[in-house]
Formats: sequence, C-alpha cells, structure tokens
Amino acid sequence: MARTPEFYQGRKQRRNYWLIPFVVLLGLITMLVVLFYGVQKYAVISDDGVKVVLPGMEDTGGTVAQNTVEQVEIFDKIVPEIVFEAPDYSRIVAKAGRRVKPMRAMFIDAWDISEERLEQAAASLVEGNALLLEMKPRSGQLVWNSKAPLAVSYGLSTDTEFSNSLPSLLASLKTREDGKEIWLAAQISCFIDDLLATRSTQYALRTEYGMNYSDEAGTWLDPYNADVRNYIIDLARELYAMGFDEVVLADVMHPTVETVQNNLGEEVKASFLYSREMSTEPNPITAICGFAVYAEEELEGRTGLLSIYTDSPRSLVRDDEGSGQNAVLFMKLYDRVYYRTDRYTYTYNLQDMEGSVRYGDVHDRFVPVVVNLIPHDNSSWVYIERLEE
Repeated sequence: MARTPEFYQGRKQRRNYWLIPFVVLLGLITMLVVLFYGVQKYAVISDDGVKVVLPGMEDTGGTVAQNTVEQVEIFDKIVPEIVFEAPDYSRIVAKAGRRVKPMRAMFIDAWDISEERLEQAAASLVEGNALLLEMKPRSGQLVWNSKAPLAVSYGLSTDTEFSNSLPSLLASLKTREDGKEIWLAAQISCFIDDLLATRSTQYALRTEYGMNYSDEAGTWLDPYNADVRNYIIDLARELYAMGFDEVVLADVMHPTVETVQNNLGEEVKASFLYSREMSTEPNPITAICGFAVYAEEELEGRTGLLSIYTDSPRSLVRDDEGSGQNAVLFMKLYDRVYYRTDRYTYTYNLQDMEGSVRYGDVHDRFVPVVVNLIPHDNSSWVYIERLEE
C-alpha cells in the first residue's frame, strides 16, 4: 500500500528567460525614438544633403545663434548687383576690303539726276570710271519709286516715268556702246531727313523738351529707332536690286551740340530723347557705331560693295564722342570710307587712315571727296563740281 506523503509539494515554477531579450529590444527602440526626435533641431539641410551639427561642432565660417528652441546658422548678407558695360567696338575683327578696286567718281546731286545728265556725265568721264548718284538727299525725298514700308506710308518715293525707268537706264550706263565700264554707286543720307522727321515725329530725334531737333544741316532722325534703321536697310537692298554696284551710307552721325535753347530761350546743355529703352546710358558712340555694326550685319549677303562716310577728323584715329563716328571701326566693316575734305588736307587724312587698313590698299579704300579738285595721287576719289562764286 502506497505511503501518503505528510507534506504538500508545490508545483515547480517555469523560468521565462525569453522575456530578457524582448525587454532589451524594447528599450533600444525607445532610446532610438527619443534620439530621433531629440536631435531634429540639430539637423542642417544643404545642397550636399542632410547632416547633424551638435553643439560644439558648428562650422567656423558662419556665426551661430543658439537658444533653447533651435540652432540657426546666419551668414553674411549678399546684395546682388547687375552691371551693364558699354560695347567695346575695338574688339571687332576686320573683315572688309578684300575685293575693293579703285573708284574715281563724279558726284551728281539728287536735284540734277535726269536721263540727259547721266548720259552726259558718263560720256565726260575721262580720268574717272564711276558715277556717285545722290539717291536720297537730306531732304528725304527719294529719287526712285521705293516700295519700302516707311517710304510708302509717308509719301517719300518719287513715282514718275523717269523714276520707274531708272533700272533700265542704269543697265544702259553700265553697258555702253563704246565698251567703257562704269561703276555705279548710290549715296543715301541716313539720319538727316526733313520729310520723315516732320511727317512723323515718332522717328525724329527730339530734345528733352519734346521738340524735333534740327540745325543748318536739316532735321535729324533718332539713330536708335528700330524702324529708322530698318528703313535704311530696305533702301539699300532696293538700290542693289536696281543695279547699283555700291551703296554709300552718308550722315551716319549724331549731331554735335553743346547747348540748346529751352522753352524760355535760355542756353542749356543739350540733352536728347530717344525712342528706345537701354540698359546703359545712351550716347553718340553707341548710337552711331551700334548702327554701323547692325547695318553691315543686315546687309551681309549684299550683291555689291557697302561703304560709309565719316565727317570728323578726330574719327580717323579714335572715337569721336561728339558725332559718334569711328572711322577705324568703319574700315573694319565697310569696303570704303568716304571723307569730305579739301585740296590741302586730304593727304594728311590719308596718312591718318593708313594704320587702320587690315585688307586691301588704303589708297583704294579711303576715298577723299573734294570740290573742284581731282586728287591724282590717290587711286580712289570723288570729284564734286561746283561753280566758283
């Protein structure tokens, strides 16, 4: 018979050792969560990514401001400034003058152009080989029937039997029965135009009082005006299409004035109003040299030569701040540079230009325009016949 134990033996308790790693893992998770939210205020976001900058580890390149809430890096304030510089025309590379031959021309005024006069002038060429026709004088009245938009809009063309027959007449002058070849050049006044300036003031160069500027030369156009510039380009293209071998741009200059009269009749320093807003201060040089560059670029595909006048002796060697002309720049871009001079000084003018000719011969490309004198010692010239008073 089994013996009944005298004492109660309790149940053996099971040991839960698996709880130990669970408690440790839970503690680690809790610590990571606390750290994550605790160091957010030290997070620095930059283009290179996100980094944590703890106290004492700040970048010494900036000034650090601390408080009980957050830490912010404060850098020196930078104020941006945009500077617009005026164009440097001295950097333009010379490209004109490679195919220029001597031109010895007789000048014919716009009012004197007729079929009989052209025939007579062509027949009388003995020492010369060219005719220079003033197709657009300072009055602004065109000798031919132009279809340029501004010419049509403001009645600047000449619609006659003679003007419409000019292309055929020019062709007959170039192919004469005597076999003599005649070079035909057309001269147009660019920024002095009485008709256009008076018929529409939006194209005129105006004083600060809003009045059209005029002097003994005529009424001036705004050299910055885009429509005026394109009008000149349109006229040049038509002249090439008519059969001219060369187009000569005259009066590419800014009026040179020191003072003008205000509304009270007082003499004050001259100031002009232009039709174009610019990032740099407007001045004669950027107006005239800027147009010279623009015109040459627009007429780059021309069929004939493109030439230009300069009117200032100073411009033969450097910028002329008054007229805005620069013959050194003109010689880089234009086939010839014309200059109104006299029998006593044209040889000195020629010497001034010698160092500015990159291609061709200076005697072919620099053209003295002289009244009642033929400069025999230069290969190119323009002779203007005037009755002695």
